[in-house]
Amino acid sequence: HYFIQSNLRMSNFDESLGVKWHEDFQALFHDIRENEIGLEDEFSVQQKLYTKYAENYDNLMYSDAEKYNGFNILADYINDKFTEKPSTILDFGCGTGLLGQALTNKSFTNIDGSDCNAGLLESASDKGFFHNLFCSRGTSGLPKDKVYDIICSSGTFFLSSSHPSTDVFVDLIKHIKKGGSLIILTKKAYLDKDYVDMEIVKNLIREKLVEEVEIIHTPGYRKVFDFEEDRLSLATILHYRIL
Repeated sequence: HYFIQSNLRMSNFDESLGVKWHEDFQALFHDIRENEIGLEDEFSVQQKLYTKYAENYDNLMYSDAEKYNGFNILADYINDKFTEKPSTILDFGCGTGLLGQALTNKSFTNIDGSDCNAGLLESASDKGFFHNLFCSRGTSGLPKDKVYDIICSSGTFFLSSSHPSTDVFVDLIKHIKKGGSLIILTKKAYLDKDYVDMEIVKNLIREKLVEEVEIIHTPGYRKVFDFEEDRLSLATILHYRIL
C-alpha cells in the first residue's frame, strides 16, 4: 500500500480553522446538490472558497479535520515506478504544491505546476521548487509546444462536476511525450459520480492514443468522514502511457 502520513503541519495551527474549512466545503457541495446551480456558477463559488483559504491551505490539508494524504501516496507511487528520474514533470492542479513538494523530497527535479487559482499558485511560488508555474484552467494557459515525461495530479480530478474530469485527458495527452505517462490520483468513490465519463478514456485507448498501464486502489486518501460508506478512504491511481 502507498501510505505515508505527512507531519509537516505547523505546531501553532489553530485546528478550529480546519473545522471551519470542512464545514464550508461540505456546505458548498450541499448547496450545489440542492440548488442545481450552473457549472460556471459552481466553478466561481468553488474558486472563491479556495482563494479564501489559500494562505492556510497546507495546514488545512494536514489538519485533524482533513488529514489529506493523497499527494504522499502519489509521490510514493511515482518514485516506485520510475527508478530513472524523468526529465520533466507537470503537477496539474498543483494548488499550493503539496505533490510537488513530496516529489522534490524524493529527488525529482524540473517540476512545473499549473492551477486555475491564483491565490493557491502564489503560495506554491513562495516555496521555490517549481521550475515554472502556469495559471491555467484545463490546458488553456499551458504553452502549446510544452511537453512532459509525466503529467500527474493528486486530488484535483472528479471532486465535483466543476473540477477537471476525463474530458481534460484529451488535451493533457497532447502535452505528454510519446511513451510518457498520465498519472491521476483521486478518491475511488468519486469515479462513481454521474459526471465522470470513462467512455472518453476508452475511446482514447481504442484510438491507440493511450494504453492503460494499471488502475490500483489503496487506503488512506484522507480522513474518513462520518457520512461516508467507504471506511478505508480508498484512493485510486489511474496510470496511462502515451502512444
